[in-house]
Amino acid sequence: MLTVYAIEKSEIYGHGKRVVIWFSGCSLHCKGCINSHLWDKNNGQLYTAKQLFAKIKSYNDICGVTFIGGEPLEQEKDLLDLSNYICEARLDIVLFTGYELSELQGIQKEIADKAVVIICGRYVEELRNTLLLLRGSSNQKLLIKDNALKEFYANECRQVEVEITEDSVKYLGFPEDFI
Repeated sequence: MLTVYAIEKSEIYGHGKRVVIWFSGCSLHCKGCINSHLWDKNNGQLYTAKQLFAKIKSYNDICGVTFIGGEPLEQEKDLLDLSNYICEARLDIVLFTGYELSELQGIQKEIADKAVVIICGRYVEELRNTLLLLRGSSNQKLLIKDNALKEFYANECRQVEVEITEDSVKYLGFPEDFI
């Protein structure tokens, strides 16, 4: 079972229109983490890989899925199954992980190998940089495996989505300097 905190459609967590999945649970506990509320692996809803994939497929006109957290790779077995379903459906994967690629082994490495873009490395509060694309601190790496996507990711800038409804205002991205 996969523990998921939230599922949203977005255009700021990677290239194109994407389904973004925030996974619960993270043992890294980086000081200053913007998603520390996701450290608890029990903070979310349980899905099988098939159930979560069915939810992904219910969104129209998406090009891929972004895994973020918490730490997605700490749910490795079921996440590999989900990754396989996504790739079989010809959708791509963007992976956010606090791990360095050199730390990945076994199933975690298999999942990372399926991603076309990887944002990796621990968040380091002392290296915080609000001008980076998809990264919170300057030590984190943005790895683009598909050459066709390099131009899209070339411009460093912070992105925020704002959704305004009758009842609420919702922010996606890294809005703390924005609001």
